[in-house]
Amino acid sequence: MLTDEEKQELKELAGSAAIREEFRLLRRNSMALQRRVDVDTFISFLTAMARLNPKPAAPRAFVSYKQVKL
Repeated sequence: MLTDEEKQELKELAGSAAIREEFRLLRRNSMALQRRVDVDTFISFLTAMARLNPKPAAPRAFVSYKQVKL
């Protein structure tokens, strides 16, 4: 069950048109797994996902490759 604080937070988020549109985008894109996706739609999807988890990615150590073949 949700706490009263969580319920209030969800109500406040529901009032935001931008948040509602992002959830629509996430739902629409997650249901359309079989269709081809253009780059702009994919970037919009990734942007919406990043807003849901604003924590920055953990830094990674640089890997120095001695021999790279293309």
